[in-house]
Amino acid sequence: MPVILLAVVIVLIIFTTAKWKIHPLPVLLLGAALFGIAGNFGVVNTINMISGGFGNTMKSIGIVIISGTMIGVFMEQRGALKVIARKIINLTGEKRTPLAMAIIGYVVSICIFCDSAFIILIGLWKKIGKMTKIPLAIGATALSMGLFASHCFIPPTPGPLAAMSFLGADFGKVLLFGSLAALAAVTAGYIYASFAGKNETLAGENETIREDNSAETVFQHHWSIAFLPIVIPLVLIGAGSAANVLKNSLPQKLTEFLIAAGNPVIALGIGAVVAVFCIGKCKRSELTADGLIGKAIIDAANILIITAAGGAFGEVLKQVDFRPLLPGNAENMGVFALLLPLSFASMLKIAQGSSTLAILTAANVTLPLLEVLGLATPVMRALTCCAVCCGSMIVSHTNDSFFWVVVKFSGMSVRQGLKLQTIGTLVSGIAAAITLLIIAAVCI
Repeated sequence: MPVILLAVVIVLIIFTTAKWKIHPLPVLLLGAALFGIAGNFGVVNTINMISGGFGNTMKSIGIVIISGTMIGVFMEQRGALKVIARKIINLTGEKRTPLAMAIIGYVVSICIFCDSAFIILIGLWKKIGKMTKIPLAIGATALSMGLFASHCFIPPTPGPLAAMSFLGADFGKVLLFGSLAALAAVTAGYIYASFAGKNETLAGENETIREDNSAETVFQHHWSIAFLPIVIPLVLIGAGSAANVLKNSLPQKLTEFLIAAGNPVIALGIGAVVAVFCIGKCKRSELTADGLIGKAIIDAANILIITAAGGAFGEVLKQVDFRPLLPGNAENMGVFALLLPLSFASMLKIAQGSSTLAILTAANVTLPLLEVLGLATPVMRALTCCAVCCGSMIVSHTNDSFFWVVVKFSGMSVRQGLKLQTIGTLVSGIAAAITLLIIAAVCI
């Protein structure tokens, strides 16, 4: 009975968010309440679980999401993203600019939402594509694949952070495995873009592109400064994870320092400070409620409440025993057990379009199954987190807002969007899934 009730609630969530376009916050909270009360958990107990899940999620990843959003806002407004883009293009050369766009997407989407990043960077690609006479469809698709892979896989983007929090996975391991899976996804996406886009002509391809140079005057440092808000947190988190593994071989004080500095709250906080004060001249007006700080907090608030609502829904889901639904030999599936959470996230993604919502729901449903599936070890928890994230990128189609951003701003028709974006995300997702299975086989 609880499983049937859960299926009904999930269908209602998908229908109201995808069909009626209702905001996920009330939908998730009401879904949790409906599931708890109809499941005879008691009204008071259900409300307590919802409140506890909401608050615990805020406590675990709230500051991290705010810091990550702040990094993205300041890097965008100060012109650091354009500096990063041009440096990568210079390194790859003009003839390989579609590859450069894929790499740019992979880097930039770590700190800024893929929708916003695509809008910012597609103008740059249109200008470069015209200069190099490379079909715009190739670079636009490569950029989209790079952005989408990092958005789905690499913390501190909200989806991976939420899955990591719900599944109790280690940040450093998720960062490592997610980065490798995202890299495989980007590589496959770039190869697919190179073949699928070479005979496609996008609307407006022959129009003159006027480049917006408004942000370039803000950034007046050496190009390497532009990377610091991203690189410093990732290095600190990686060093903290390494110190935790090697703690018996390192001096105690150094180990404590590295583990503390590698705490995601501290690491991302340092990255935010660098973004505010080191990549451009900081003005007091930017630190006001109406300035860039205020914009970052408003942007983060929407992410936070949806993620916390997912945590509330997940707290109620923890009461359900999903073991009867598993195959009879589930405990003997080995690394292929990762395909179960991946498939569930993929079904949710296809049905309702939101990668974040697919991750939230799939991670919460997977949590009670970790022991049964043999996924409860630290390494397998991290890989399970990545598997859920992998499912959330399969596939981006007409009910996904990012699909329409790519189609609208690149000049694709709907047919071209389905060919390039939808099939591209399928190819990328399969490559990432294979990579995760290989990593799991090596680690076991």
